[in-house]
Amino acid sequence: MGNFSYNKELVEKYSHLTRSVNEEYINIHPLQRGGILTPEAYKALISYGDGYSLCDNCLKGRIDQIENPPVVDFLKDVATFLNIDNIIPTAAARDSKRIVMQSLGKKFPKRKTVIIDSLAHYTTYLAAEINNLKIQEIPNKGFPDFEIDPQEYENVIKNVIKEENEKPLLVILTHVDYKYGNFNDPKPIGEICEKFDVPYMLNAAYSAGILPIDCKTNNVDFISCSGHKSMAASGPIGLLGFKDDFFDVIMVNSEIQGNLSSKSFPNKICTLLGCPPVYGAPLITMMASFPSIVKRTQKEMVEEESRKVNHVIQHIKNVKGITVLGKQPKIHPLTNIKTDCFAEIAERHPRKGFFIRDEFKERGIIGFSPGISKELKFNTFGLTWEQINHFTSAFLEIAEKYKLI
Repeated sequence: MGNFSYNKELVEKYSHLTRSVNEEYINIHPLQRGGILTPEAYKALISYGDGYSLCDNCLKGRIDQIENPPVVDFLKDVATFLNIDNIIPTAAARDSKRIVMQSLGKKFPKRKTVIIDSLAHYTTYLAAEINNLKIQEIPNKGFPDFEIDPQEYENVIKNVIKEENEKPLLVILTHVDYKYGNFNDPKPIGEICEKFDVPYMLNAAYSAGILPIDCKTNNVDFISCSGHKSMAASGPIGLLGFKDDFFDVIMVNSEIQGNLSSKSFPNKICTLLGCPPVYGAPLITMMASFPSIVKRTQKEMVEEESRKVNHVIQHIKNVKGITVLGKQPKIHPLTNIKTDCFAEIAERHPRKGFFIRDEFKERGIIGFSPGISKELKFNTFGLTWEQINHFTSAFLEIAEKYKLI
């Protein structure tokens, strides 16, 4: 252990970790709203917070085959919920993308290009890079809506086939993007991919658990989901859904054997390093939240969440120097606004770009990125109407304070 020792300073540094988030504040953080735990998940977290606690009754050496608690049932239920053949937990949505690219790369070794929309999350790029693949982007229409034309997918697929004499390895659509919260209909892209016989993946990190999804209706071959972003689970955890057509390339059983010990692990899945690393809190909290996830993705509740965010937008978009970015009206509540007015104030404010975060915190609202005043991102998902009205009023009150209305 070298010269490291237990002491008072060590205790003070690590023994009192806490967040400023509590019931006194409304948290509008764009990454966190969909991942806030349900009461049932908080209860389960206390029981299963210890590492590997989910594996107490593992009889088959695989987390996806645990029956108590009902992991087997849960994975079947989620597959039915998303209308796809198979579901397996992963470390995160990003890991699901990595696994699919790796697996398809082995199945189609001559195919080297992944087609993605230009608002894809950075981990989509990294998943391709780590698998030695190339990227072709689908353009968007730019400011202020940043909309994607589905027809561009067909154009890019044709170009890849023409230039490489091979089909693309994979097409990925970001269902709801992280930057502007734009909802993209997966169906027309699914039809294009089916026409060209190219595997199709829906990145639903920001949508599965917030919006209803039907993979088979939309010709989706793979879906990546995020428990900690959108399914009320403690992180990190994702889900990978896939059709039976790709079962053998995803669920690859180990064949290695020790040359001296003769050890072998035929029940372990190579692509998951045996088991997904969600052995306690992540998976159990997702399971505990699942009934609420099903409830909140019903049509009435989805429409209610849309009304809430559009209510906020209608009240703040006329503030001088504010432009709402992305497609409107909003379907998903993640929102990005261009705030030239706040950026101008920040230039002469003693707190610089931190002033806007201070102003909202004084009014019981947290979640804006520190020091940023040119663009503000927020997410109203799950807020009550009382909280929505307070957030709206606080925004207008701050604008009035700085003579923007």
